[in-house]
Amino acid sequence: MKDINTKSIRFEKLHLHNYGIFYGSHDFVFERQQTIIVGDPGSGKTTIVNALANLGLARGVKPNFEANPQEMSVKVSTSGNPKLVEKYISLIFLGTDAAVHLAKNQETILSEFPDAPHKNTVKDEMGVIFRALLKEKPHKIKAHQDLEPHIMAMGETVCLGYAFAFTVRKVLNLDIPAVFDSPCELLDPQGRNGFYSFLKQQPFQQIMVCSASELDKNEGHYKLHRAGDL
Repeated sequence: MKDINTKSIRFEKLHLHNYGIFYGSHDFVFERQQTIIVGDPGSGKTTIVNALANLGLARGVKPNFEANPQEMSVKVSTSGNPKLVEKYISLIFLGTDAAVHLAKNQETILSEFPDAPHKNTVKDEMGVIFRALLKEKPHKIKAHQDLEPHIMAMGETVCLGYAFAFTVRKVLNLDIPAVFDSPCELLDPQGRNGFYSFLKQQPFQQIMVCSASELDKNEGHYKLHRAGDL
């Protein structure tokens, strides 16, 4: 039981008060498994992600211009081990840029985790997950059996980065959230379908922060918030 407790965390609630674009008090309650927050550009989506990543106030975020600076506050409620957020931040906070970075820097990132298995073990499992993400593109799977990002199109590189993140958390036996900031903006419809289909089968907590254009028929699987309505 000790291993489960020390390797598990969930985000439960985020409270923002006069923080950045958010004037007054705003509460986001996260489902144990899947939550999606939809908003237009400038609605505060990335502000939400940064607050979670910092477990509170993020550097550089100013009080809402209509508020008294002394009245700005952020509170992140979690269950489990909050120290995991900082330790595994690169595996928790994901988006297209982060995924590309993971795909192209796998060995460097693995070296940050002394308890990680050999890279060949990681690569084998990553191949399984990569194929699952691209199941609607069998020709791409065949073309990228070597899992080399430098010969992939950008959409496939993004999927490889996600596959790497999902693999490392699995082989390290981590029960940690995945917080996605605009995760599908470089994926075509087939890629999005494969991405959502894979996530629907995963037990870890998923928080999706995106624009309405990134949604597809799979959005109904998530508890939905709309940032502009809060």
